[in-house]
Amino acid sequence: MSIEIEVGQVLDNRFEICEAIHRSSMSTVFKAYDRQSAQTVAVKVPLMNLEADPAFYSRFQREEEIGKVLDHHGILKIIPVEHKSRPYIVMEFVKGQTLDRLTQSIGILPISDTLKIVSRLCDALEYMHSRGVIHRDMKPSNIMVCDDGALRIMDFGIAKNEAMRRITFGSFSPTIGTPDYMAPEQVKGKRGDQRTDIYSLGAILYEMLTGQVPFKGPNLYAVMNARLTGDPSAPRILNPEISPQIEEVVLHAMERDPLKRYSSAATMKAELDSPETVEVTHRHKRLRAVVPESRRFRRVSVYLCAPLIPIVAFLLLWFLISRQ
Repeated sequence: MSIEIEVGQVLDNRFEICEAIHRSSMSTVFKAYDRQSAQTVAVKVPLMNLEADPAFYSRFQREEEIGKVLDHHGILKIIPVEHKSRPYIVMEFVKGQTLDRLTQSIGILPISDTLKIVSRLCDALEYMHSRGVIHRDMKPSNIMVCDDGALRIMDFGIAKNEAMRRITFGSFSPTIGTPDYMAPEQVKGKRGDQRTDIYSLGAILYEMLTGQVPFKGPNLYAVMNARLTGDPSAPRILNPEISPQIEEVVLHAMERDPLKRYSSAATMKAELDSPETVEVTHRHKRLRAVVPESRRFRRVSVYLCAPLIPIVAFLLLWFLISRQ
């Protein structure tokens, strides 16, 4: 039976566990020394109570399989390991901090720096999409900003690859996406395509430029509902230094209808690299206010009850006549 990995252990007589660098509700990531390559690596190990779950194991295995087919400087590299005594994933070790931690520590970055970061993320997404991989959980905490200035997209736990079998969630059933960055089609339970990642990247760009997430609410359900019923505030209202062209890019990426978004990350990158060429169509004037959840419920109730009014009136009239 497997036991929890601890600092000081040697995993499979190869990986010397040095320290824990990240813990979540599903796994722990350790810094380790690879005796075979004489390199420092990162080892992601699922929590012991999840190892026996077939659905979670399938997801974990799938994450490694997808990582192996990707070889791009903007994507965290997976190191293949042939023989394992337990489930784990070995990855390249990079020094730096996640994008969310970076923005929390220094606030809003200069607009030029923000555009460069998102442009490079577009480049990595275009490579990923060209190989049939959709990330489906693009968010600042899944983007590493390395000390040398490089970027890495990581965590393909809920990614999909058209060339691989569809994952089936059993008792393990995570939310598909993160509410602040989820595309509307994800909220509706659809699998999505490359435009789903583009929406999430647009939400990341929105937050980096304004210092605020696109939608707010008292709970995650309200946040998810908001992107179905309306649009975020125009970015230039929150940060007047944003040009009309850049605002156009943000709102183009975050269109609620996937067919109205950028068709590819490459197209979005081209406009980020040359904002002066962006045609301003005044998308900010077509933004729709979010319908509060309670009002939405009342509106739906009216729609459902309206056809019943004539029937109720007839029954009431019949009752009065029969009494007389």
